[in-house]
Amino acid sequence: MKLLPGTLERIQRIFRGEADTVPILAQINEHVVRLCGGDMREAYTDAAKFVEMNLAVFEYYRLDMPGFYYDIYNIEAEALGQRLNWESDRMPDIDRQNPLIREPSDLDRLRPPDFKKSGRMPFVLEVMRRSYDLGLPVRVRFCSPFSLAVNVRGIENLLLDILTDPPFAHRLLAFLTDEVLIPWVQAQREAIGQPRVAGNGADAAGSPPIVTVEILKEFVMPYVARMNEKIGNVTSMGYWGYSYLYKHPEKFYKMLGLMASVSPGALMCLDPDVAKTGPEPYAEYAREKKMSLTLGLDTLLLQEGPLPKIVERCRRYVMAGARAERLVMFFNDVSVHTPPRNIHTAIAAIRHFGKLPIEDRPLESFQPPEVESFESFMRKYRGSKTTEHGRNGILEN
Repeated sequence: MKLLPGTLERIQRIFRGEADTVPILAQINEHVVRLCGGDMREAYTDAAKFVEMNLAVFEYYRLDMPGFYYDIYNIEAEALGQRLNWESDRMPDIDRQNPLIREPSDLDRLRPPDFKKSGRMPFVLEVMRRSYDLGLPVRVRFCSPFSLAVNVRGIENLLLDILTDPPFAHRLLAFLTDEVLIPWVQAQREAIGQPRVAGNGADAAGSPPIVTVEILKEFVMPYVARMNEKIGNVTSMGYWGYSYLYKHPEKFYKMLGLMASVSPGALMCLDPDVAKTGPEPYAEYAREKKMSLTLGLDTLLLQEGPLPKIVERCRRYVMAGARAERLVMFFNDVSVHTPPRNIHTAIAAIRHFGKLPIEDRPLESFQPPEVESFESFMRKYRGSKTTEHGRNGILEN
């Protein structure tokens, strides 16, 4: 495992707010394994292989922050006993035909997981330690309470519980929050000796049209707030579905407000919502509330192109997002079928139009980059010198 010379310095400049261009992050789970020719099960069970492959692909694309995105939604559910499905070319996913909690009485037999032994929790802790040893920013990740409840109970069952037996729904959410997630976040913090590092939750299931604004207010947001009250510095993101509410401004802005309440200072809005509504309302909201803004670029657009459409959307998002106090561009999920040329082009376009301070550069001013194959890059990468790194890195600065 190694970083190329200059990588840590580049990341540190971003943390200090001294970046030359709009920062680019990417959720690049399965694409990494396919590009490296790895085995999917091994990649998501062997921390050394996982970190090694992710670092190589991070350096290949010259992204601004390594993601180390494992299957975040599955870890706690699997550790509790939920079955997963494994496929040869996909990261694991919940076996939705066999929920762990089939009947409300099943909750009574659940016990909190052993973070050093249960499921792949040890894998996550080792990924964090290895990242921290490299001097890289380490993200404490967890599946937010509502999405975890969906994964162990099933979405249909949970929504029926909310309608017909709300006390049980609250009992389930309270157990997952207090007995699983809060100590799990703390265990991750302890693994790297950083008791106050941010905990970032993922909560895609807590989004319209799956849930209503009323459900968000009673069953989703309060449990993230509960985590924050008890252990501090906890946020929740990954929400989508804004576009379903866009024709109803009161509900649309109420949802933005709810999202802001569990992620103070940072607003994340992803495609396809942003493509449907345009990026402008999110940029204006972020500016008004003095929040940073992350705009997510669509998986299918990155996969299928065409390249001119990728460049055009990158320009539009950068130009509109520049109204926020700080803009970050995020690739929603880079699939195994995405050509590297598409990713390189999107990155080059964002860096061209997102050069700070941002100016209104015309679309035709962009020139597509020359793309080196991953195989050619890896030959050089394996022979390159390692940059200096260590535990006196970004977290302590």
